[in-house]
Amino acid sequence: MNVTRRPILRQTRRRVASIFAGIALLAVLVAVGGTSPATATGGGPLVRADLSQAGKVLIVQVRTSRQIALRDLARQPDFRRPAAKYLCLEINRAGDKVVSRVCLGGRNRSHHAVGVSRTLRSGEVISKKTVRATVKRVKGKKLVVSFEPGPAHLTPGRYSWRVSLAGVGCDAGSEGCRSYMPGNRLARYDIKPIVAVGCTGGNGQVVRRGPARGKRIALTFDDGPSAYTPGVLKVLRRKKAKATFFMLGQRVNADPSMARRVLAAGHEIGNHSNAHALLPSPGDIRYTSNLIRSRTGFRPCLFRPPYGAISSSVLSGARSAGMKTVLWDVDTQDWRTPGSGSIAASIRSAGAGSIVLMHDGGGPRSQTVAALSGAISSLRHRGYKLTTVSRLLGNRTIYRPVR
Repeated sequence: MNVTRRPILRQTRRRVASIFAGIALLAVLVAVGGTSPATATGGGPLVRADLSQAGKVLIVQVRTSRQIALRDLARQPDFRRPAAKYLCLEINRAGDKVVSRVCLGGRNRSHHAVGVSRTLRSGEVISKKTVRATVKRVKGKKLVVSFEPGPAHLTPGRYSWRVSLAGVGCDAGSEGCRSYMPGNRLARYDIKPIVAVGCTGGNGQVVRRGPARGKRIALTFDDGPSAYTPGVLKVLRRKKAKATFFMLGQRVNADPSMARRVLAAGHEIGNHSNAHALLPSPGDIRYTSNLIRSRTGFRPCLFRPPYGAISSSVLSGARSAGMKTVLWDVDTQDWRTPGSGSIAASIRSAGAGSIVLMHDGGGPRSQTVAALSGAISSLRHRGYKLTTVSRLLGNRTIYRPVR
């Protein structure tokens, strides 16, 4: 009798162990990465919700049992009002008493913006704002929302979250109708820090300026990183301006942490050859791009030839390495150290689409640093936005979450 029961007991134990292993694996997946899903456990309009991260944005997917009109939802609802109608992602960082609610809807721009309210758990609103987002409807009953976490006050870390729906799918005349996904617990998700890994548009073209439409100007700095780079970064941060730094490979190799700091501040790195040789070879150009990538994780898509000198070999080398060749239309001649006033005047002469040449290395650059703040203020007063070369040209930076 014992002989016949043992195989059955072994099979039962294996099945139980398999079930528990599957439950444990699901818990790990929800807690640490990929997509964090929440599915319905009962009735109600909410069927499924997913939270994930792709590049620079968070993506919320919500599936419902019926189509929900965005115009009927409040983008900035009063959460304590029983009759309020809203569809929100409720997300709370571990250990934080404040809950962020990212809400869809509104009569205007409902597919291009979301409301962000920071509230206490009671629903009392501490602050609120509207941030840019993309809201797409898929086959009527599914909504896909993507937005950058930074403007929504969401920094990298571990979070608890759920989706809440109020005032929709209720009986006629009822108030206080609310449903949640998941309904009886909070899901977990880790928002990861992101890093810039490259950019689009490296098609071998030669450009001296960007399009004149739109009041945008690209500030560029050559020959760094150096001891003057932190001063440039400080001014750019204070003025909320972005720029492109064309770096020498040997300088990146000597100070990779500064190059990474430039990227972390939201600026862009370009290839300026390894050692500032006149007419660098294709091998030099390729070597410098590989060096920058190995030290920073970022592969440049922009190349600036030393002295602005080009040849068929230089252009071919940049093209084969997957880069545009970027020159300029405004030269501050700061390498001559003409004085901060002269440098500032040159910067202020820039117009829509201009690419401005400056230096943060290769010599004493204190005059350049001193000229920046006032010149940027002047351009801003005239309505200009200071951006990277890639964005000026209609391209974009590629971001990936840190694994």
